[in-house]
Amino acid sequence: MPTSINQLFDQIHKIPQVPEVVRSIINQLNNPNADMLNIARDVEKEQVIALKILRLVNSAHFGLSRKIGSINEAVAMLGLNQLKTLVIASGMIGAMPEIKNFDVKRSWQNSFRTAAYSKWLAEQAGVAADIAYTAGLLSNLGNVLIHIACPSEANEIDQHVKAGGAERLDIEKNRLGFTSQQVCAELCRRWRFAEILIETLEQSAEPWLSEQPNKLSYAVCLAGWISERQDRGMETAEILANLPEQITGPLGFPADLLNEKMPAVLVQKSELDGLLD
Repeated sequence: MPTSINQLFDQIHKIPQVPEVVRSIINQLNNPNADMLNIARDVEKEQVIALKILRLVNSAHFGLSRKIGSINEAVAMLGLNQLKTLVIASGMIGAMPEIKNFDVKRSWQNSFRTAAYSKWLAEQAGVAADIAYTAGLLSNLGNVLIHIACPSEANEIDQHVKAGGAERLDIEKNRLGFTSQQVCAELCRRWRFAEILIETLEQSAEPWLSEQPNKLSYAVCLAGWISERQDRGMETAEILANLPEQITGPLGFPADLLNEKMPAVLVQKSELDGLLD
C-alpha cells in the first residue's frame, strides 16, 4: 500500500495523459484574450474528440433542428463556451482507462453533477464559474487513480462508504493517509494545469483547513457533498435540510438562496451524459 501520493503515482504503470487541446483550453479558462477560434481549429485535428462531440450534438440530448457536420458548425450553433465544456469532458473521458470492479460510468455521472453544481454555486458566490465547473468535472479523477494504483484498498474504501457512517475523505485519510482530492490535484500538477485549478482541487476536500481557502474550493466541496448524497439515494429535501454550515457559510449566500433556488438545479440533466453512450 502506498504511504504517500508520490508512491501511489510510482505504482501506476502508465499515468493517463490528456490531449494538448484539452490542456490548452483548461489553462486559458481565466484568460479573456484566449483565441478560442484557433482552439476550435485544433479540436478538429483531434479526430476522436471531434467525432464524439459531433455525435453528441447531433443526438437527442441537444435536439438541434438540423445535423451538424463540423466543429465550426457546432461553435456557430452552441457557442464557444459550450464547445469548451464538451472538449474538456470528452478529452478527460477518453484519457481514463477501464478499471476492473469500478463503475466508471457512475463515477463520470457523479462528476458531471458536481461540475454543474460547482458552476452554479460559483456564479451565486461571484467567483470564476469556469474554473469551478472544470474542478468539479475533474474531482473524481483522484478516486480513479487510487483504483488503478491500489485496487484492493480502493474497493475496501468503497465498501466503507456504501456502509455509511463516515465520509469518504475520512476513510481515505485513515486508510491511505491522503485524500482522493489531493491525488487529483497532483495529477493536474503533473499535467501542467493552471495553479488556480490545482489549488481549488487540493483545498476542496476540507477548505476550512487551508490557511487561505478560496471560495472556489468551498463551491466544489459543497457540490461534491451534494452529489455524493444523491448517489446514496438521498432526497433533495433531506439534502437541503442537512447542508453543513461549515461549507455553506464561507460562500456568503443569502439565507434562503439554496432552499429556494437549488431544487431546480438538482433536477437538471447533464448534456454530457451522451458522451458515455
